[in-house]
Amino acid sequence: GDDNFMVQQQLHMKALLDQLPPSVLAYFESHKDVAFSENTEDIVHFFNDLNARIEWPGISPEEKIGYLRLLAFYQPGHLLTLLRLGEMLTALNPPEAMFYYERCFDPTIVGEGKTVVDQFPHFAFVVANLLGRYHMNEQNNQKGMKYTKMAFELSKQNLLPPELGGNEGDTCSLLTLATSMDTFPASLEAADASIKTMNSYADLYLNHRETTEFNDEFTVIALPLSVQDPYIHCALTLFPLSFYYREDVAAIASQHYNIVTRAWPKLKEYVAPHILEMSSGDESCHENSADDKPKRISLAILSGTMQVGHSVSEDFGGVLSRLSRELFKITYVYIHEQGDLPIDPIFEEHTEENGGDDEIIHLYKNAEIDAGKGAWPVRLVEEMGKLRFDLALYLDMTMSRIARRMAMSRIAPVQLNTHGHPITSGIPNSTVQFFVSWAEAELPVDQAQAHYSEKLLLIPHGKMHQYYQRRIINESVSRLSGVSVEGYTLESFGLPRSHDGAIYLNMQKPFKIHPEFDELLCGILNKDSTGIAVLHKANTMDAHQIFLDRLESAKCPMSRLYFVEQQPHHSLIALYKLCTIVLDSYPAGGCTTSREVLEVGKAIVSLPARLLGGRWTLAYYNMMELDDEIKQKLVASSFEEYIDYAVQLGTNSTLLRNVEEEIDLKFPNLLGRKDAVEEWQNILLQAHKDAMV
Repeated sequence: GDDNFMVQQQLHMKALLDQLPPSVLAYFESHKDVAFSENTEDIVHFFNDLNARIEWPGISPEEKIGYLRLLAFYQPGHLLTLLRLGEMLTALNPPEAMFYYERCFDPTIVGEGKTVVDQFPHFAFVVANLLGRYHMNEQNNQKGMKYTKMAFELSKQNLLPPELGGNEGDTCSLLTLATSMDTFPASLEAADASIKTMNSYADLYLNHRETTEFNDEFTVIALPLSVQDPYIHCALTLFPLSFYYREDVAAIASQHYNIVTRAWPKLKEYVAPHILEMSSGDESCHENSADDKPKRISLAILSGTMQVGHSVSEDFGGVLSRLSRELFKITYVYIHEQGDLPIDPIFEEHTEENGGDDEIIHLYKNAEIDAGKGAWPVRLVEEMGKLRFDLALYLDMTMSRIARRMAMSRIAPVQLNTHGHPITSGIPNSTVQFFVSWAEAELPVDQAQAHYSEKLLLIPHGKMHQYYQRRIINESVSRLSGVSVEGYTLESFGLPRSHDGAIYLNMQKPFKIHPEFDELLCGILNKDSTGIAVLHKANTMDAHQIFLDRLESAKCPMSRLYFVEQQPHHSLIALYKLCTIVLDSYPAGGCTTSREVLEVGKAIVSLPARLLGGRWTLAYYNMMELDDEIKQKLVASSFEEYIDYAVQLGTNSTLLRNVEEEIDLKFPNLLGRKDAVEEWQNILLQAHKDAMV
């Protein structure tokens, strides 16, 4: 109604005035009588004056944006104003820029036949591509796909040269569509549809298209925002695949590899010279050192997440620092993908400064020579190839987008993937031969092998897979932050102070919680009418709203749901201690988080899934050697059991106390396990032996 419209306009005006620089605000205050005049001549004069000021030679960018915002308020359908605001705000305020850009496509705002598609189709293609990429980053796949499909269809209309796909459509947009998995699906149906759509575009690209090789040079001209790295802008990450437990993950990972290497063939072409020498029969590759001692195996350990406190550093550091330096000559290769974060000191324990001969190599992107090249990591590969490694172990091949591209080449005769991110690489096993996993957390090997393009090498049942140390030291201090975990209350986290019922906690990042989990969570709250659930709040507004809508659709009692922002390590541990029960997410479960929860003596209810990432908690319970009767209260085999077990523990304090006492007693069985070091050494030695045959 008119009253509601006026309220909205007043709110919009207040928000607008708050953003104006002083000079523009002063101009508005002195002209607002004219601006709100009913005299047509006054209004025309006001608009002409605004447009003239925007073009003044000495005006600052902030002032120009301010005047444009005024124009957009008074003339919300003026296409050129909307486009200019979008362009100027893209780097300064992306959400606002996208707001203005989206209005350019809406005929109800700019008028029928007057949208950016009608007036400037080439620019519409560029803006649609940008909007698609932005919304995918914001975890709004529905909007992201809408605009990316629009860009692809627009690009077929005689807009592009043959080098970019011509009338077959823009290669960049097609690559995005062919690699796009919904990172925050609104439902199981949406998740399934996302994979189906992705596969259809992948089929189009791989099997029904003449132009497949990517042209970096032309792309960065047509799509300027791709200039930093066309691969990252156009081909989406494989990371979300680790949450799609209903799919054939090995087939999808292999498809992703085929797509990106079709686009950038150089990624798979490099083979280190010493590998070529071996294949030619050059025996010098196998010679011992001059003193006839067996030559140490040269082992490269590559990762984009070697920084302090990262779960990958925490997971692997204990074993890697304890490998025999008599057997292995170790080089850590830290790929700085997330800025210049300091390396975890555990990787420096055997460097020359500390009496050893481990080496650390830091790899960086060089903006001057690497920008605008999707296959630029080949430069890093060529540097590594000169070092004649025997083995290359990638800790996070499907999490680091640089490491993934490097692994498509061969810097060592044997290359291994592992569970820093627990999903297969999809790279042919002639290039990445092995995936090192843990039998305790896998299905039987004849079933599990189907989930991998690499050959599985397993830490055996009954043996620990990593060398873990406590994350809480001196009984109450976070080892990661050095801050005490004591002194927190429920109010510290915005939770009700006097709540007497159970607190069911899951602090997994929301993108890790697929719609399968909604039924479990809501089932628990509906069965326990006094319980509350505490969840990690999504880091984007779009994703949070999708999460809320999902839970409401699953019939969750919304008034008993609480969302907590990401916490520093010490306060996260405190939150674990304050809760009643921790709910393992499903189908992808906890790993580091599970160990932390168990370390503070809390119970986790878990429903093991079919892939590695959904079976960590079960494996930890097995290795702790929990009493069978206790374990049966924690590990479910169906949705119904999961709900029942959680509610039983949440409402029966005696049962909960017995379970927590058993966990507290048995948790040390996970710590300081030398068998993990021995088994890793055995696997690496066997992998090297296989290469020498």
